[in-house]
Parts: sequence; structure tokens; C-alpha cells
Amino acid sequence: MAGLGLLGCLAACSNGSKTPPLYSWQDFPPQQYLYLKGQTDPQAQIIVLEKDVQKAQAKGLALPPGFHAHLGMLYATTGRTDLAQQEFSQEKTLFPESATYMDFLLNNLGQKAQPSS
Repeated sequence: MAGLGLLGCLAACSNGSKTPPLYSWQDFPPQQYLYLKGQTDPQAQIIVLEKDVQKAQAKGLALPPGFHAHLGMLYATTGRTDLAQQEFSQEKTLFPESATYMDFLLNNLGQKAQPSS
């Protein structure tokens, strides 16, 4: 009989109250993978990620760590350094542990990569 009471209590406690997600991941992980594999155009990926931003804002969800940094790198790749700077700064604000790397990217924004010897 005690087993039934415990079972009833557990059923009542798990009545579908699901913990909401902390971040709105959406297409970010697969898009990042495609980019790293060289299987996507930066501009096409920017469009997908900008839509993810709109969806997350509509749902009131935060974007995951690295999202703004990745979008910023895509903007930098396409020559839109002003937008890249905004995204790097946003990443730094939301995730202070990224400050060192974001500062590095901000300081080197717009510089051409030097060929290695």
C-alpha cells in the first residue's frame, strides 16, 4: 500500500512541469559544425543565425555561449566589421569568461591574417 502512495506522489510531482531550457540552441550547433567542415557559405549561415536570434527573442530565451562570437566571426569574414564588433562585445558582456578571447578578436578586427612561415 505504501508503494502505491509513493507512486501516486511521484506521479503528481511529475505532472508535466518541465524545466524550461536555459538557452535557445536552435540551429547553432549544426551551423557551427557545417562552418568548421567548410560546408556552408558564411552569408547563408548569417541568415540562418539571424533568424535564430529573432526566434529566441520572440520566446524570451537567451542565446547560448559562443553564439554571438560565432556570428561576429561570420560578420568579420564577410567584411562587416561594425557588426562583428557588436557581436564580440555582446558575447563579452553576456559571458565575462570570454573577455580575454573577445578582446583579442576585437583588437585584431579588420587585420589581415599573416601567412605563417
